[in-house]
Amino acid sequence: MIKPFEDPPQIGEWCREKRLGNGGFGVVTLWRNKQTQQAVAIKKFHILQDRSEITDKHCERWRNEVKLMTETVQNDHIVRTVDVQPRAFIEELLRSSANGLPVLCMEYCEGGDLRRVLNRVENCSGLREQDVRDVLRSLRSAIAYLHSLKITHRDIKPENLVLKQHGDRFIYKLTDLGYAKALDKQSLNASLVGTVEYIAPDLIYCDRYNCSVDYWSMGVIGFEIVTGVRPFIPHAPITRWMMHVQQKKSADIAITEDNRENYTYHTEIFAENHISTCLRKQLERWLMLALEWNPKQRGYVPYSATVGDGTPPKSVTFAEDSRPGGSTVLKIFSLLDQILEKRILVLFSLHDCRWIDLEVTPDTSMAAVREHVYQLTGIPVDEIEFILPLEQKQPRVGSDTRPYDLYLPELQSGKPMVYVAHRASRESIVQRDLKPRIPKSITDVFQNIKVKLKPHMLRQFIANAYYFIANEQRLYVLLLDGVRNYGLTLNDAIARRKEEIGRMNKVVYGIVGGVEYHKLTVSHTRDALNAGKRIPSASFETASHQWEEKCSRVETNVRKLAEMADKISKRYESVLKRSRDALRHALLQQYEQQDYFGLKTVEGRYEQTRARILEKITNEKSHMDMSQAVYECLKRRDVLLRDAGFLELQRQLLDVRHEMQEIEKVLEKVVELTEKYKRELARLTLEHQDEVWKMLSSVDGNGQAVTTNGTLSNGGGTPHGPCIADIDDMVPVFASAKNRSIGSCSITSSNGTPKFLLGGPMTPLPSTVTNGSIEGHHREEGGPNVDELIAANETLIMTTNDLLSDSLLILK
Repeated sequence: MIKPFEDPPQIGEWCREKRLGNGGFGVVTLWRNKQTQQAVAIKKFHILQDRSEITDKHCERWRNEVKLMTETVQNDHIVRTVDVQPRAFIEELLRSSANGLPVLCMEYCEGGDLRRVLNRVENCSGLREQDVRDVLRSLRSAIAYLHSLKITHRDIKPENLVLKQHGDRFIYKLTDLGYAKALDKQSLNASLVGTVEYIAPDLIYCDRYNCSVDYWSMGVIGFEIVTGVRPFIPHAPITRWMMHVQQKKSADIAITEDNRENYTYHTEIFAENHISTCLRKQLERWLMLALEWNPKQRGYVPYSATVGDGTPPKSVTFAEDSRPGGSTVLKIFSLLDQILEKRILVLFSLHDCRWIDLEVTPDTSMAAVREHVYQLTGIPVDEIEFILPLEQKQPRVGSDTRPYDLYLPELQSGKPMVYVAHRASRESIVQRDLKPRIPKSITDVFQNIKVKLKPHMLRQFIANAYYFIANEQRLYVLLLDGVRNYGLTLNDAIARRKEEIGRMNKVVYGIVGGVEYHKLTVSHTRDALNAGKRIPSASFETASHQWEEKCSRVETNVRKLAEMADKISKRYESVLKRSRDALRHALLQQYEQQDYFGLKTVEGRYEQTRARILEKITNEKSHMDMSQAVYECLKRRDVLLRDAGFLELQRQLLDVRHEMQEIEKVLEKVVELTEKYKRELARLTLEHQDEVWKMLSSVDGNGQAVTTNGTLSNGGGTPHGPCIADIDDMVPVFASAKNRSIGSCSITSSNGTPKFLLGGPMTPLPSTVTNGSIEGHHREEGGPNVDELIAANETLIMTTNDLLSDSLLILK
């Protein structure tokens, strides 16, 4: 049976699914259309058990919220209203509405609210940096928009920030404008409203207040999403809370109480958080503005001509402000915009397991990043190596890389954008004997383990204990991920050398072939010239000996070069295989899904202790469960970092890297020697051919020296006939475009066609062989044509050089 004023379970195609929660004085229910699957959140005035408690003021606030949401407010970060059809559905809901008050149809935000997010155990010490940015950006947009309409919300709290699915991420939206009120011209209001934990102190001690009360609520939420707790002794009753908050200085952004009722005023955000140091320092400046006690100064800074970008700032002067030049400038929104627009490059040092971050601009250089890393880690600048994770689009960090381009705004929270390694480290990638960074609250308890913690101290202890254990899990996974990326980068660098190694081998063995060819040419030349005994024996033997000696020396060196190339190839293949084997190491398989520190069990211990705190059944042993978890974590940490497999994996990668560096040095030397011996071989070839032609130019076919008048002599000067025997067999690479005359000898082939065709369209010098001799046809002028001999020699040189060059070009 349906109770009076209770909604029916179904209206037409619309089905009531569940209650989503309660607002200031309204209840929110999820309705879904069976046909279209459209989901809407219907907010109705809350039905009180005692109808007499419904006052005109309640009804006025309700109508005010409906009017604001449906007629005035339109912002991406404020929950929007939707038009639900058919109209009969709304009319049916109105029948069960108290006093006939209107209903509010809003978009369904399926992610719940920020309070639910903060209550998750993994967020007990605050949200991840990307989530912090999203919440602050959404709050800033919504509150600034309302204030531009002269509307103050007055009840900003985590429960009023809901999450709407947008693609693969959530958008935070402000809701529940039940307490929102349009302020008058003096921006003052005198009613005490809102949730006590998040309201500004001037709502309590002052008769009138302005829109700066929303700045205070923004600051409290900002501090809570970063640290997991509210800033000012959240456990204290409101009277004690007010007393200490009133005493704080403008720079104080938090107050804590220890186990002995000692109070500490903090100017910095607590160390146990998940955001970068750079963002933390920036937010500390902003929190000083938001959490200012004086409402006239809250969110404002003293007027200065240098405020902003040089444009005239919008300034305000309060009537009560008697200071000379008391004009101030609103900075609560503009400063937050500047902070959220900054690009913070996040690095992780594998050497000392340390987070490093710095703000980068388009003008930031890699040298500045290296210097910053050196200041924090002590790694010398020239020994810093940057390892890029797979998420980076850049292949590697080079001299022209901009740190600004390494920023990854969409990177999964908790992962670095760049890894840092110590290039000179030879023993391990990760420094040995890393000391754990234990929160002070944990060390204080360990020093006096039997102390009974007060509930607020116990809450802080278990939160910091879970933070420490979860952080150790995160750091160890990061170390494995960094080592894996180190190995991938190393393997990629080695693989890129494969083509170079192949080219080296082809070039080296091309030179070996060139030496063999030169050796064969020298041998063939010696046999051909010596066959007819036409050249004087003494000079010929000396020249032949020199040819063979030079050829033998080059051959020895080139053979050694080939042996070196073979060793490089074998060592390279071994290094490449070992680098790939290292990446298959068991520690690098599915490490991101491994629970190395039993975090699931620790979560259970945390939840049990937190439940005892809420039920107020704590005792002197309530902290022992989480203390034991911390002790087990420290033991497990020591085992993991000293694990033989983990150490061996690092040594293997470092050995591979060191050996590859040695290979690269030898490879560089081999390439240098290759160029040297290639030039040496070309030089020997030119010298050999030049000497051959000089010998041929200085004797006739019978071995006689040529006289100055062009006649030939042999001892007594008797003329002889043919000058050179079987020249085709002697120098097969000689080529010419047509038959040439040498001296008085016309050399033509027996069939009129070239016997060799190397290096292009040139043809060999022709010859006519008859009974082992060459028919001589002397020129009428007498004497050899030396110019033509030189031209033929140059053709030979070009042909030989082109042969070697073409081979190298083909190999490249």
